[in-house]
Amino acid sequence: MKKSIFAALAVGAILLSGFATPASATTIFTLNQDGCSGTCGSGPFGTVALDQTTSSLVTVTLTLASGERFAGTGAGDALEFNVNSSALTLSSITSGFAIGQAPDTASTFGTFLQSITCTACQGGNSSNPVGPLTFTVSSASGVTIDDFIANDGGYFFASDIVGVNGKTGNVAAKDPGVPSATPEPASLALIGLGLSGVAFLKRRVRK
Repeated sequence: MKKSIFAALAVGAILLSGFATPASATTIFTLNQDGCSGTCGSGPFGTVALDQTTSSLVTVTLTLASGERFAGTGAGDALEFNVNSSALTLSSITSGFAIGQAPDTASTFGTFLQSITCTACQGGNSSNPVGPLTFTVSSASGVTIDDFIANDGGYFFASDIVGVNGKTGNVAAKDPGVPSATPEPASLALIGLGLSGVAFLKRRVRK
């Protein structure tokens, strides 16, 4: 009977390696650099999450801190960033936002290769969108999270916002984000089935 258990484990391992989907990867950057006129308050001012949706597509989600909103001061854009890949396609952009200038400058944080602008923003108006801002970045040659790189000043992302105190200006993320990996539901289901089978065989051995 022990041989049956080992055989079941071997078959389970083959099934998992052949049919389990790869884990999705997410990296989160924190907007904690304050370049506002005066100050935008106490950071962090928000996060930028990069999700590796497929091997050639990354979904970007910018979430501002509570009480903040996007600004349209002309000193920056909703989000500025660098992607080290050619022939990029920016799509599925949240309503009220659009592809911005390329390259674009975010005041004290320097110049970035790509940008998303807030078309619904006017100055620091209270009616400006609060987000979140989401869009996808893809390329025929492929795009990964590692292709998002810092600019000459060491900044990965910059965003023009209105702080909780009403001050406007750019905030930025300078340090590399924290990666995490989450197993896909299909992988978890297969693992669960495999473990259930092993438990069943063990019960038969005891009997």
